[in-house]
Amino acid sequence: MSGRATHQDAGTAGASPRLDSWKEIAAYLKRGVRTVRRWERQEGLPVRRHIHGKQATVYAFSQEIDEWLKGRSAQEGAAWVHPVHAPQASSWPGSETDLKEKRTGPAVIAILPLRFLGGDLAYERGERFADGLTDELIMEIGHTCPKYLRVIALTSVMQYKQSPKSIAQIGQELGADYILEGAIRRDGQRVRLTARLIAARDETHIWANSYEIQLPPILSLQQSLARQVADSLSLRFHAGPRKRRHPATALKFAAHSTYIEGRSHFLPTPGDSTKSIEQLNLAIVEDPKFAPSYAQLALAYLRRVFWDYPPIVTCRRIEENASQALKLDPKLALAHSMLAAFHLFSAWAWPKAERETRKAIKLNPSDAWAHLVRAAYHLVVGELRDAIEELKSVRQLDPQSAETGLWFAIFAYFARRYDLGIEHCQDLLQIAPSSAPVHLRLAFGLAMTGEHALALSHCEKARELGDVYGQQVPIACAIYALAGERELAERLLQELVVAEDHQYTRYFFLAAASVSLGKDQETLDWLEKAFKQRDPLLIFLRTDPMFEPVAGLSGFRNLLRRIGLPEIPRRLAATQPG
Repeated sequence: MSGRATHQDAGTAGASPRLDSWKEIAAYLKRGVRTVRRWERQEGLPVRRHIHGKQATVYAFSQEIDEWLKGRSAQEGAAWVHPVHAPQASSWPGSETDLKEKRTGPAVIAILPLRFLGGDLAYERGERFADGLTDELIMEIGHTCPKYLRVIALTSVMQYKQSPKSIAQIGQELGADYILEGAIRRDGQRVRLTARLIAARDETHIWANSYEIQLPPILSLQQSLARQVADSLSLRFHAGPRKRRHPATALKFAAHSTYIEGRSHFLPTPGDSTKSIEQLNLAIVEDPKFAPSYAQLALAYLRRVFWDYPPIVTCRRIEENASQALKLDPKLALAHSMLAAFHLFSAWAWPKAERETRKAIKLNPSDAWAHLVRAAYHLVVGELRDAIEELKSVRQLDPQSAETGLWFAIFAYFARRYDLGIEHCQDLLQIAPSSAPVHLRLAFGLAMTGEHALALSHCEKARELGDVYGQQVPIACAIYALAGERELAERLLQELVVAEDHQYTRYFFLAAASVSLGKDQETLDWLEKAFKQRDPLLIFLRTDPMFEPVAGLSGFRNLLRRIGLPEIPRRLAATQPG
């Protein structure tokens, strides 16, 4: 069997001799069986298991054991070792001096969806359990090793569930230095998790371990397993002990399944948002003391900030759920991110938004939403260089997500980095070629850079695919106006004005369409109505290039003062490609 690792099949160690029992492994190491078992349990000795029925036999490969021994010797000879990015490391772990010289920052790890190997749980329930444990691992490892590791978001890794791609290919696509993969199996009242860490660049086996735990209420089990893995990684990266975020929390299986179902609807469409809200509300009814359900519900409402929903109601739901999550778990990073989003988009309380994003990132630097909200804060206060740095963190942490990818493209536009937005939309279309919002956002960026023919092509494609946001027409209006198709833009604007009489309208979208056609007074009139709606998008007025034609008008400057936007000059030079 090939020694090349894939997500589905870990493979073997090539031609390396196979040791088929604890006795053979102990003899090879010239140690007793009890010592070898302890090394596997506590120090990651690479022992594999073949599970058949309710029994399992152990085996190992001498080559992997030799590599483990070399790494163990290197660790014993150094007081502490820093992790390095796999592309710069010849082996892991290496000597202290070698690793210090090559260290360039926190390593990036991707935790692939855990495989369910069967057992007493029905397949569907077992798959949900495995997905829930993957989610918990991502959260726990992000909190446990914040100094040394950045963890790729769940939305990016879920597409690799049962993927035939090699570890090296997955690592390259995600920009990950290391891949953690594993599987779970339930037998009676015991659940077993096997996991291994692999260097993505050359698929070198670094560490492997197995964990077994008695079945208590469902989530305390997941948290216990996740924390054992996180602790093992923390020791492997010499991160030292870290105070627990909160004690393990029991959760009924029904509530857990509903929560996972709500988490699974993360596509950037209103339909998925509605399904997510329904399931998360049901999870809260089934277990009102589980903080992550409230935090995820706040996120589901945040998704609607850019859509055609009443902003005041949406933002109130964000505050209510984020606050409740923090009452239950004050150290939940996502809850702090969502409270920051409320302070930013609704309360217009800039210092509070900054403080909450800082707390979230300190608790879990791998929380992509914390970086995204902080990027928005930097845009609002005119710190464009800092906004771009936060956007780069978002792209690193969640590179394959159409959802955060769209936010990235929108904020890159506000920062005048059209090149970043265009490039990211082109990458997203490789993942989601039929996404109307991505085509539309790409068209807008191209129109702003003068690529009018290509912009019109993507705009037409978006309109063919359909409007999922309720804002396609105003953006298309702006694209047509920028591309010189004024007659068509005028016709679209009239459609919007007529629609106001018989359906809910976010007036900010009408203002965006009007300003693109040079209708200054109408633009100010629509913006005034948007202010009465307390539209969240008004916070970007100072930064949005679309509104520069009216920036000098007294009515516009007065509106900025009433919103409370800080009097900070735009640092446009910071946004130019370099």
